[in-house]
Amino acid sequence: MSKTDSRMTENLFRVWLIVVAVFAVGFLGAQLFAPSMRPAAKPVGTAQSVSGQNATAPQAETGAGAGPGYGQLVTDVPPFDPGKAGHVLVAWSRQGMQHVTDAEPAWTLLPPGSTLRAQLVHRGPGPQAVTEGVTLTWRLDGEAKPAAAQPVAVADSSITPAGQAATTPAAKPGDGAAQVKAPQLSGELKLVEGTTLYEATGIPVLPYGEKDRFNPYPTVTVEARDASGALLAVTRCVLPVSTEMGCRNCHGGEWKVGGVAGISPATAADVLEVHDRINGTDLAGRAKSGTTVVCRSCHEPPDKADANKADAAKPGATPSGKPVPPNMSAAIHGWHAAYMGGRGADACNSCHPSAPDGATRFWRDYHVTKGLDCTRCHGAMEDHALSLLRKEQEAGNPAAERLMAAITPVAVKDAKDITPRTPWVNLPDCAGCHDFAEKPGSATASAFNKWTADAAGLYAERTDDTTMLRCPACHGAPHAVYPARNPLGRDRDNIPPVQYQQYARAMGASGNCFVCHGETPEFSVHHPLVERKAVTVTVPQGAKLAKPRVPFPHEAHTPTVDCGTCHHKGYVDGGPMKCASKDCHDVVVDAETGTPKDRENPRYFRNAFHGEGPSCNACHARLLTAGKAAGPTDCRDCHKVKS
Repeated sequence: MSKTDSRMTENLFRVWLIVVAVFAVGFLGAQLFAPSMRPAAKPVGTAQSVSGQNATAPQAETGAGAGPGYGQLVTDVPPFDPGKAGHVLVAWSRQGMQHVTDAEPAWTLLPPGSTLRAQLVHRGPGPQAVTEGVTLTWRLDGEAKPAAAQPVAVADSSITPAGQAATTPAAKPGDGAAQVKAPQLSGELKLVEGTTLYEATGIPVLPYGEKDRFNPYPTVTVEARDASGALLAVTRCVLPVSTEMGCRNCHGGEWKVGGVAGISPATAADVLEVHDRINGTDLAGRAKSGTTVVCRSCHEPPDKADANKADAAKPGATPSGKPVPPNMSAAIHGWHAAYMGGRGADACNSCHPSAPDGATRFWRDYHVTKGLDCTRCHGAMEDHALSLLRKEQEAGNPAAERLMAAITPVAVKDAKDITPRTPWVNLPDCAGCHDFAEKPGSATASAFNKWTADAAGLYAERTDDTTMLRCPACHGAPHAVYPARNPLGRDRDNIPPVQYQQYARAMGASGNCFVCHGETPEFSVHHPLVERKAVTVTVPQGAKLAKPRVPFPHEAHTPTVDCGTCHHKGYVDGGPMKCASKDCHDVVVDAETGTPKDRENPRYFRNAFHGEGPSCNACHARLLTAGKAAGPTDCRDCHKVKS
């Protein structure tokens, strides 16, 4: 072979290697990055997307416990023109998170059945809630998946007068049990009689999309139209739902769907077997014979149970003389509290989809940023259970006495000091911390044992001082109070306030009254506003402010922050040195160029508040990441526009 032929062969071999390498890299890259590059489905008629939320939802099989931001969804925000729009439409989920136990066909406890609420306001001056001449409709967006068609006896869900989700008892032969209810993707919200509230109940949405992709925060679009069909307003909100119920943590088995959620057949079977062993029932046998066990057919909601007890031969017994099982909440919490004591909020997270490293993380609202967990309102598992069992004890139920004997209270010395309560009627009262006189202290605030007197006092049912608006209309759903931090996109729970005021805070907050009122009122007509005392930060000479000056809430820091953390240079002449004191953060701009001398310089005035080193923003972000009480990190939470 000649030298020329040898060189040609060598060159061709090199070209071949390069081509193979390019194809290999391209193939591997496609496999690695294609899922994250696939665009999410966009609902029709949207105008903007919240920044930083442009990836798709996580594939269930990849796992969802990889930490914050395990997968983000595009959050489309409907348009709003404050100069032309005549109405403001707000919508929210009544439950804040609909828990679903998809253990069928073995048993059913919490079937799909979300409640969507909305209110329509005709913008002011003198804004009014609209209750006539309009139609409000809803439709599930994107990949949201309705529950599969099931017999009515299993699939039905409603809200009882007590506000508690209930299921239809098992149907008897010949009463239409074979009737099948079709999945629902859209519908109409009906005006609740005597109120300004529109509501759609029993929406059978599940947290599964295409290929069982897990999405506990599907969105729903709500529209308001007049009698002629003309569109008055449109908004969007999440309709949270999760099947991440932690029964498997004790009962064994794997997750049912994608390794992240759902009750598998093995887990469901063990739950029934344990119930049979402890209570002498034959639920496992019934399930194996093809009968779905409806838990609430025995552990009835309080209103029905009380009716049975009224006709009982003796307190705590049915006319047949058999003991009445405790209501569902009392039975579940009462039994498990004996085995899960001393675990604080981790006990809650073991069963509910609220674990900070879980797939749902439904405990996501403003209270989280203040370092509060479930126990601050609901009490530790032991106390939570005792509050429910005390009510059963008052009714003379012997089962309550037996369960209480195995539980030691945490917050009080004696269980008698815990006020008895009915589930979904007597819940932690917001006024237990928020008295509208002063801001509650995050270190000590607690609403445990401060229950609402009745269902009308629940946060979900309470109205403002005008009686026109429900509290969630402005503040957001329970457990998702604005600003909520959603794991599938920071503002996914904050769509209405972002839509109307470009600000993820309560509607009208920080001088945004114009959204509904069309003007700036002299005072709040909804409820008293409580402002913290603040001091004015001294600005060094020559500083150019691009945003409103920040009123610094000194008293919010003094209980927990050491003085030296902020005043790290110490004190001069008996008084604290100020941020802009000489040789501190007094560097602003270069006299010749008008630009900062050195943005990396710790003495640069802006870095005292926004720098990556010791600064306000860095401290707040660090505390927030650690799950501790933290200050704001969003611009408008500090740089507030005066109303």
